Amino acid sequence: MTEREREIFELIEANPMISQSEIASLLAITRTSVAVHISNLIKKGYVMGKGYVIAYSHPITVIGGANVDIQGKSQGNLLMEDSNPGVIKASLGGVGRNIADNLCKFKLDVRFITAIGDDNEGVMVKDNARLLGIDMEQSITTAEHRTSTYLYILDKYGELVIAVSDMGIVDQLTPTYFKKLLVKIDHSPHTILDANLPQETIEYLSRNLIKTKLIFDPVSITKATKVKDVLNKFYAIKVNKTEAEALTGLTLDTQEMIVKAGLQLLDYGVERVFITMGSGGVYYQDKHNGFFRKAIKTSVVNATGAGDAFTAAMIYGFTENLNSEQLVDFCIGASTITLAAQETISSDLTIDTVNAILNNHH
Repeated sequence: MTEREREIFELIEANPMISQSEIASLLAITRTSVAVHISNLIKKGYVMGKGYVIAYSHPITVIGGANVDIQGKSQGNLLMEDSNPGVIKASLGGVGRNIADNLCKFKLDVRFITAIGDDNEGVMVKDNARLLGIDMEQSITTAEHRTSTYLYILDKYGELVIAVSDMGIVDQLTPTYFKKLLVKIDHSPHTILDANLPQETIEYLSRNLIKTKLIFDPVSITKATKVKDVLNKFYAIKVNKTEAEALTGLTLDTQEMIVKAGLQLLDYGVERVFITMGSGGVYYQDKHNGFFRKAIKTSVVNATGAGDAFTAAMIYGFTENLNSEQLVDFCIGASTITLAAQETISSDLTIDTVNAILNNHH
Protein backbone atom coordinates (compact mmCIF):
# COMPACT_ATOMS: atom_id res chain seq x y z
CA MET A 1 0.00 0.00 0.00
CA THR A 2 1.47 3.37 -1.01
CA GLU A 3 1.33 6.42 1.25
CA ARG A 4 -1.46 8.00 -0.83
CA GLU A 5 -3.40 4.74 -0.92
CA ARG A 6 -3.09 4.53 2.85
CA GLU A 7 -4.48 8.06 3.25
CA ILE A 8 -7.45 7.19 1.04
CA PHE A 9 -7.95 3.83 2.76
CA GLU A 10 -8.07 5.51 6.18
CA LEU A 11 -10.68 8.01 4.98
CA ILE A 12 -12.80 5.15 3.62
CA GLU A 13 -12.27 3.15 6.82
CA ALA A 14 -13.53 6.09 8.91
CA ASN A 15 -16.48 6.76 6.56
CA PRO A 16 -17.36 3.97 4.07
CA MET A 17 -20.01 6.24 2.47
CA ILE A 18 -17.53 8.98 1.57
CA SER A 19 -17.59 10.06 -2.10
CA GLN A 20 -14.60 10.27 -4.41
CA SER A 21 -15.16 14.03 -4.67
CA GLU A 22 -15.02 14.39 -0.89
CA ILE A 23 -11.79 12.38 -0.76
CA ALA A 24 -10.30 14.53 -3.53
CA SER A 25 -11.22 17.69 -1.64
CA LEU A 26 -9.78 16.46 1.67
CA LEU A 27 -6.49 15.39 0.10
CA ALA A 28 -6.25 18.25 -2.43
CA ILE A 29 -5.98 15.91 -5.43
CA THR A 30 -8.19 15.30 -8.47
CA ARG A 31 -11.21 13.00 -8.39
CA THR A 32 -9.69 11.07 -11.31
CA SER A 33 -6.58 10.42 -9.22
CA VAL A 34 -8.77 9.20 -6.33
CA ALA A 35 -10.52 6.78 -8.69
CA VAL A 36 -7.19 5.33 -9.82
CA HIS A 37 -6.00 4.84 -6.24
CA ILE A 38 -9.31 3.21 -5.21
CA SER A 39 -9.04 0.89 -8.21
CA ASN A 40 -5.57 -0.11 -6.99
CA LEU A 41 -6.92 -0.71 -3.48
CA ILE A 42 -9.60 -3.00 -4.94
CA LYS A 43 -7.01 -4.90 -6.97
CA LYS A 44 -4.83 -5.33 -3.88
CA GLY A 45 -7.76 -6.66 -1.89
CA TYR A 46 -8.03 -3.87 0.69
CA VAL A 47 -11.42 -2.64 -0.56
CA MET A 48 -14.27 -4.69 -1.99
CA GLY A 49 -15.94 -2.89 -4.91
CA LYS A 50 -18.51 -0.12 -4.78
CA GLY A 51 -19.72 1.08 -1.42
CA TYR A 52 -16.14 0.77 -0.20
CA VAL A 53 -16.63 -2.24 2.05
CA ILE A 54 -13.36 -2.80 3.88
CA ALA A 55 -12.09 -6.25 2.99
CA TYR A 56 -11.24 -7.38 6.51
CA SER A 57 -12.51 -7.12 10.04
CA HIS A 58 -10.47 -4.72 12.12
CA PRO A 59 -7.29 -6.38 13.40
CA ILE A 60 -6.17 -6.64 16.98
CA THR A 61 -3.60 -3.94 17.71
CA VAL A 62 -0.44 -4.60 19.70
CA ILE A 63 1.70 -1.62 20.71
CA GLY A 64 5.08 -2.22 22.29
CA GLY A 65 8.65 -3.36 21.89
CA ALA A 66 10.43 -5.38 19.21
CA ASN A 67 13.88 -6.68 20.08
CA VAL A 68 16.64 -8.88 18.92
CA ASP A 69 17.06 -11.28 21.84
CA ILE A 70 20.47 -12.69 22.68
CA GLN A 71 20.13 -15.68 25.00
CA GLY A 72 22.86 -17.38 26.99
CA LYS A 73 21.93 -20.64 28.74
CA SER A 74 24.33 -22.24 31.18
CA GLN A 75 24.98 -25.97 30.93
CA GLY A 76 25.72 -26.28 34.65
CA ASN A 77 25.25 -24.32 37.86
CA LEU A 78 25.91 -20.65 37.18
CA LEU A 79 29.09 -19.21 38.65
CA MET A 80 28.93 -15.47 39.23
CA GLU A 81 31.89 -13.32 38.11
CA ASP A 82 33.18 -16.20 35.98
CA SER A 83 32.85 -17.71 32.51
CA ASN A 84 30.12 -20.35 32.23
CA PRO A 85 30.03 -23.00 29.49
CA GLY A 86 26.71 -22.94 27.69
CA VAL A 87 24.85 -22.15 24.50
CA ILE A 88 24.31 -18.66 22.99
CA LYS A 89 21.65 -17.93 20.39
CA ALA A 90 19.96 -14.89 18.85
CA SER A 91 16.28 -14.59 17.96
CA LEU A 92 13.56 -11.99 17.56
CA GLY A 93 11.77 -10.90 20.70
CA GLY A 94 10.18 -8.02 22.56
CA VAL A 95 6.98 -8.42 24.57
CA GLY A 96 4.77 -6.67 22.02
CA ARG A 97 6.34 -8.47 19.08
CA ASN A 98 6.10 -11.85 20.84
CA ILE A 99 2.43 -11.31 21.64
CA ALA A 100 1.75 -10.35 18.00
CA ASP A 101 3.61 -13.47 16.81
CA ASN A 102 1.62 -15.71 19.17
CA LEU A 103 -1.67 -14.11 18.09
CA CYS A 104 -0.88 -15.19 14.52
CA LYS A 105 -0.59 -18.76 15.77
CA PHE A 106 -4.19 -18.45 16.92
CA LYS A 107 -5.25 -17.31 13.41
CA LEU A 108 -6.00 -13.73 14.44
CA ASP A 109 -5.38 -10.63 12.30
CA VAL A 110 -2.76 -8.44 13.94
CA ARG A 111 -1.49 -4.89 13.61
CA PHE A 112 1.79 -4.26 15.42
CA ILE A 113 3.01 -0.74 16.17
CA THR A 114 6.60 -0.38 17.35
CA ALA A 115 9.81 1.53 16.64
CA ILE A 116 12.77 -0.10 14.92
CA GLY A 117 16.12 1.11 13.64
CA ASP A 118 17.07 1.44 10.01
CA ASP A 119 19.52 -1.43 10.45
CA ASN A 120 19.87 -5.16 9.81
CA GLU A 121 17.99 -6.01 12.99
CA GLY A 122 15.12 -3.77 11.93
CA VAL A 123 15.00 -5.51 8.56
CA MET A 124 14.82 -8.85 10.41
CA VAL A 125 11.81 -7.66 12.40
CA LYS A 126 10.01 -6.36 9.28
CA ASP A 127 10.77 -9.45 7.19
CA ASN A 128 9.51 -11.73 9.94
CA ALA A 129 6.31 -9.69 10.31
CA ARG A 130 5.74 -9.88 6.55
CA LEU A 131 6.22 -13.65 6.68
CA LEU A 132 3.70 -14.00 9.51
CA GLY A 133 1.18 -11.59 7.98
CA ILE A 134 1.55 -8.98 10.74
CA ASP A 135 0.71 -5.42 9.62
CA MET A 136 3.58 -3.10 10.64
CA GLU A 137 2.70 -0.20 8.34
CA GLN A 138 2.09 2.15 11.26
CA SER A 139 5.45 1.43 12.92
CA ILE A 140 8.35 3.89 13.09
CA THR A 141 11.64 3.22 11.30
CA THR A 142 14.45 5.59 12.24
CA ALA A 143 18.14 5.84 11.37
CA GLU A 144 18.85 7.78 14.57
CA HIS A 145 18.46 4.82 16.93
CA ARG A 146 19.37 1.14 16.84
CA THR A 147 16.78 -1.61 17.03
CA SER A 148 16.21 -2.74 20.62
CA THR A 149 18.41 -5.51 21.95
CA TYR A 150 17.67 -7.74 24.94
CA LEU A 151 20.50 -9.77 26.47
CA TYR A 152 19.52 -12.43 29.01
CA ILE A 153 21.02 -15.34 30.91
CA LEU A 154 19.16 -18.55 31.79
CA ASP A 155 20.27 -21.11 34.34
CA LYS A 156 20.49 -24.79 33.44
CA TYR A 157 16.77 -25.16 34.28
CA GLY A 158 15.76 -22.47 31.78
CA GLU A 159 14.86 -19.90 34.43
CA LEU A 160 15.82 -16.25 33.91
CA VAL A 161 18.75 -15.18 36.10
CA ILE A 162 19.56 -11.68 34.81
CA ALA A 163 18.96 -9.53 31.75
CA VAL A 164 20.07 -6.23 30.23
CA SER A 165 17.61 -4.35 28.05
CA ASP A 166 18.67 -1.68 25.50
CA MET A 167 15.27 -0.31 24.47
CA GLY A 168 15.77 3.44 24.22
CA ILE A 169 14.19 3.49 20.76
CA VAL A 170 10.70 2.95 22.21
CA ASP A 171 10.84 6.56 23.44
CA GLN A 172 10.07 7.48 19.81
CA LEU A 173 6.55 6.15 20.39
CA THR A 174 5.26 9.45 21.75
CA PRO A 175 1.70 10.71 22.31
CA THR A 176 2.26 13.10 19.37
CA TYR A 177 3.01 10.16 17.07
CA PHE A 178 -0.17 8.34 18.09
CA LYS A 179 -2.45 11.35 17.73
CA LYS A 180 -3.07 10.64 14.04
CA LEU A 181 -3.55 6.91 14.68
CA LEU A 182 -6.21 7.07 17.40
CA VAL A 183 -9.22 6.55 15.10
CA LYS A 184 -7.60 3.56 13.37
CA ILE A 185 -6.54 1.90 16.65
CA ASP A 186 -9.92 2.54 18.25
CA HIS A 187 -11.57 0.32 15.62
CA SER A 188 -9.63 -2.67 16.96
CA PRO A 189 -11.68 -5.05 19.11
CA HIS A 190 -8.73 -5.33 21.51
CA THR A 191 -5.54 -3.30 21.92
CA ILE A 192 -2.59 -4.60 23.93
CA LEU A 193 -0.11 -2.15 25.46
CA ASP A 194 3.18 -3.46 26.79
CA ALA A 195 4.87 -1.56 29.60
CA ASN A 196 8.03 -0.89 27.59
CA LEU A 197 6.15 2.13 26.18
CA PRO A 198 6.86 5.52 27.76
CA GLN A 199 4.53 6.20 30.68
CA GLU A 200 3.14 9.35 29.06
CA THR A 201 2.24 7.31 25.95
CA ILE A 202 0.50 4.61 28.01
CA GLU A 203 -1.49 7.30 29.81
CA TYR A 204 -2.28 9.16 26.58
CA LEU A 205 -3.52 6.06 24.76
CA SER A 206 -5.52 4.78 27.71
CA ARG A 207 -7.28 8.13 28.10
CA ASN A 208 -7.95 8.70 24.39
CA LEU A 209 -8.88 5.25 23.12
CA ILE A 210 -12.59 4.93 23.86
CA LYS A 211 -14.06 1.96 21.97
CA THR A 212 -11.30 -0.65 21.85
CA LYS A 213 -10.85 -2.93 24.87
CA LEU A 214 -7.44 -2.20 26.37
CA ILE A 215 -5.21 -4.97 27.71
CA PHE A 216 -2.06 -4.26 29.75
CA ASP A 217 1.03 -6.45 29.97
CA PRO A 218 3.28 -5.09 32.75
CA VAL A 219 6.55 -6.68 31.46
CA SER A 220 8.37 -6.25 34.80
CA ILE A 221 7.90 -5.10 38.38
CA THR A 222 9.46 -1.68 37.81
CA LYS A 223 7.47 -1.02 34.64
CA ALA A 224 4.14 -2.27 36.01
CA THR A 225 3.50 0.92 37.97
CA LYS A 226 3.44 3.02 34.78
CA VAL A 227 -0.27 2.17 34.53
CA LYS A 228 -1.19 2.90 38.14
CA ASP A 229 -3.01 6.19 37.45
CA VAL A 230 -5.04 4.83 34.52
CA LEU A 231 -5.91 1.28 35.57
CA ASN A 232 -9.60 2.15 35.35
CA LYS A 233 -9.20 2.48 31.56
CA PHE A 234 -8.16 -1.15 31.10
CA TYR A 235 -10.49 -4.01 30.30
CA ALA A 236 -8.03 -6.69 31.41
CA ILE A 237 -4.61 -6.99 33.02
CA LYS A 238 -2.25 -9.96 33.37
CA VAL A 239 0.23 -9.68 36.24
CA ASN A 240 2.46 -12.06 38.15
CA LYS A 241 2.51 -11.97 41.96
CA THR A 242 5.31 -9.42 42.30
CA GLU A 243 3.74 -7.12 39.69
CA ALA A 244 0.40 -7.39 41.50
CA GLU A 245 2.18 -6.46 44.74
CA ALA A 246 3.69 -3.39 43.06
CA LEU A 247 0.26 -2.26 41.84
CA THR A 248 -1.70 -2.96 45.04
CA GLY A 249 0.86 -2.48 47.82
CA LEU A 250 -0.15 -5.86 49.25
CA THR A 251 2.08 -8.82 50.12
CA LEU A 252 0.74 -11.86 48.29
CA ASP A 253 2.01 -14.61 50.58
CA THR A 254 -1.30 -16.43 51.01
CA GLN A 255 -4.27 -17.33 48.82
CA GLU A 256 -6.39 -14.92 50.84
CA MET A 257 -4.05 -12.04 49.96
CA ILE A 258 -4.04 -13.02 46.29
CA VAL A 259 -7.84 -12.89 46.30
CA LYS A 260 -7.68 -9.50 48.04
CA ALA A 261 -5.29 -8.22 45.35
CA GLY A 262 -7.60 -9.43 42.58
CA LEU A 263 -10.56 -7.65 44.16
CA GLN A 264 -8.50 -4.50 44.72
CA LEU A 265 -7.49 -4.38 41.03
CA LEU A 266 -11.19 -4.79 40.22
CA ASP A 267 -11.94 -1.85 42.53
CA TYR A 268 -9.37 0.19 40.57
CA GLY A 269 -11.60 -0.32 37.51
CA VAL A 270 -10.08 -3.30 35.69
CA GLU A 271 -12.84 -5.66 34.51
CA ARG A 272 -10.83 -8.89 34.24
CA VAL A 273 -7.75 -9.72 36.33
CA PHE A 274 -5.30 -12.57 35.76
CA ILE A 275 -2.64 -13.15 38.45
CA THR A 276 -0.08 -15.73 37.33
CA MET A 277 1.92 -17.70 39.89
CA GLY A 278 4.24 -19.86 37.78
CA SER A 279 3.99 -23.48 38.92
CA GLY A 280 1.37 -22.31 41.43
CA GLY A 281 -1.16 -21.71 38.64
CA VAL A 282 -3.40 -18.72 38.01
CA TYR A 283 -5.92 -16.66 39.97
CA TYR A 284 -8.73 -15.10 37.92
CA GLN A 285 -11.14 -12.40 39.04
CA ASP A 286 -14.00 -10.53 37.40
CA LYS A 287 -17.17 -8.95 38.77
CA HIS A 288 -19.02 -12.28 38.67
CA ASN A 289 -16.50 -14.70 40.17
CA GLY A 290 -12.95 -15.45 41.19
CA PHE A 291 -11.11 -18.77 41.25
CA PHE A 292 -7.72 -20.46 41.32
CA ARG A 293 -6.63 -22.76 38.48
CA LYS A 294 -3.73 -25.19 38.83
CA ALA A 295 -0.77 -25.18 36.45
CA ILE A 296 -0.13 -28.15 34.18
CA LYS A 297 3.07 -29.96 35.17
CA THR A 298 5.78 -29.79 32.52
CA SER A 299 9.55 -29.77 32.19
CA VAL A 300 10.59 -26.13 31.84
CA VAL A 301 13.05 -25.60 28.99
CA ASN A 302 12.69 -21.82 28.57
CA ALA A 303 10.40 -19.71 30.75
CA THR A 304 10.90 -16.35 29.01
CA GLY A 305 8.05 -16.58 26.48
CA ALA A 306 5.33 -18.15 28.61
CA GLY A 307 3.82 -14.83 29.69
CA ASP A 308 3.59 -13.56 26.11
CA ALA A 309 1.84 -16.77 25.03
CA PHE A 310 -0.53 -16.37 28.00
CA THR A 311 -1.48 -12.83 26.95
CA ALA A 312 -2.07 -13.88 23.33
CA ALA A 313 -4.21 -16.78 24.55
CA MET A 314 -6.26 -14.30 26.62
CA ILE A 315 -7.06 -12.31 23.49
CA TYR A 316 -8.01 -15.48 21.61
CA GLY A 317 -10.31 -16.43 24.49
CA PHE A 318 -11.93 -13.00 24.50
CA THR A 319 -12.42 -13.18 20.73
CA GLU A 320 -14.02 -16.62 20.98
CA ASN A 321 -16.17 -15.60 23.99
CA LEU A 322 -14.85 -18.49 26.10
CA ASN A 323 -16.30 -18.67 29.58
CA SER A 324 -13.92 -17.73 32.38
CA GLU A 325 -12.85 -21.30 33.22
CA GLN A 326 -12.28 -22.22 29.56
CA LEU A 327 -10.42 -18.94 29.06
CA VAL A 328 -7.98 -19.46 31.94
CA ASP A 329 -7.45 -23.09 30.96
CA PHE A 330 -6.62 -22.05 27.38
CA CYS A 331 -4.10 -19.51 28.70
CA ILE A 332 -2.48 -22.13 30.93
CA GLY A 333 -2.33 -24.58 28.02
CA ALA A 334 -0.62 -22.03 25.77
CA SER A 335 1.92 -21.21 28.50
CA THR A 336 2.62 -24.89 29.14
CA ILE A 337 3.46 -25.55 25.49
CA THR A 338 5.75 -22.49 25.42
CA LEU A 339 7.55 -23.45 28.65
CA ALA A 340 8.54 -26.77 27.06
CA ALA A 341 10.01 -25.15 23.93
CA GLN A 342 13.61 -24.11 23.33
CA GLU A 343 12.42 -20.97 21.53
CA THR A 344 10.67 -18.01 23.13
CA ILE A 345 7.89 -18.51 20.57
CA SER A 346 6.96 -22.18 20.40
CA SER A 347 6.70 -23.61 16.89
CA ASP A 348 4.24 -26.16 18.34
CA LEU A 349 1.74 -23.55 19.56
CA THR A 350 -1.63 -23.74 17.77
CA ILE A 351 -5.29 -23.75 18.78
CA ASP A 352 -5.36 -27.52 18.24
CA THR A 353 -2.23 -28.25 20.31
CA VAL A 354 -3.54 -26.16 23.22
CA ASN A 355 -6.88 -27.98 23.13
CA ALA A 356 -5.06 -31.31 22.90
CA ILE A 357 -2.96 -30.66 26.00
CA LEU A 358 -6.07 -29.53 27.88
CA ASN A 359 -7.99 -32.66 26.85
CA ASN A 360 -5.11 -34.86 28.01
CA HIS A 361 -4.82 -32.96 31.28
CA HIS A 362 -8.51 -33.22 32.10
